[in-house]
Amino acid sequence: MKHLSLEALRSFTAVIELGSMTAAGERMGRSQPAISLQLKKLEQQIGVELLTRHGAGFALTADGEVLFDYAQRLLALNDQAWAQFEPQQVSGKVRLGITSEFASSLLPKVLGQFAQVYPQVTLQVTSALSKDLLAGLGQQFDIILALREQTNKSDVLIQREELVWVGSPALSPALLEQPSLPLVVAPEGCIYRRRAEQSLQRIHQPHRITYTNTDFSGLTAAINSGLGITVLARSTVPDAISVIDTLPDGKRLPHPGSVNVIMRLAGGASTAASQLADYLKARI
Repeated sequence: MKHLSLEALRSFTAVIELGSMTAAGERMGRSQPAISLQLKKLEQQIGVELLTRHGAGFALTADGEVLFDYAQRLLALNDQAWAQFEPQQVSGKVRLGITSEFASSLLPKVLGQFAQVYPQVTLQVTSALSKDLLAGLGQQFDIILALREQTNKSDVLIQREELVWVGSPALSPALLEQPSLPLVVAPEGCIYRRRAEQSLQRIHQPHRITYTNTDFSGLTAAINSGLGITVLARSTVPDAISVIDTLPDGKRLPHPGSVNVIMRLAGGASTAASQLADYLKARI
């Protein structure tokens, strides 16, 4: 049976996360040549090229992207297995920031399981718009789960979400037949709002904002009341709201695309925060 070296996978992920073999070596307590040799052996073992030079750093090949995803999950599971036998050593407070729609759909079960493994860790969860989460990382939050249109080296990709138009049966067809389409949205800076407006502008469809709220429950209540339509991530659409793709006149709504759900860990994060980050990567 073939086995992948967890140590080699940890070096591989460190190179990607830190952008250089020298920095990865410092994290791993190894020399730069030793890290380079580890990666060459890993490529030889699985028979594919994983990295290419990109400026001063490295870029993942298509095969490297696949292995990077597996490596993150394997390492997180390994760390969790160890943590099961020494949970008492991890304590403290972790400040987690997340968008409100994913706070209800992604986290409750996972955080409950984490609390059982690490009973001495206190979780402080705050919901906010992605732009505010990104701005508050390090000062207000130890970890954030946010939406991004483009990812960078600081981001851990949790999943890619398809965006869809949604509305309620309570929405009057007469409202949709007006020259300007009624939109229920979050304030400026929200990715959903930006995608809704940009996609309508592409087809020269007039629109107007009929309701604004930062909270997901407030937005869904407004949609349920028939105040307008909006764009949401497909996995977060409540049962009482319907996905729609056409207007009453038969005109198709433009597809709003997709977004990335990413996680970021603040620099100098505590052991408790690092453990939660690993737990989320493996479970979500």
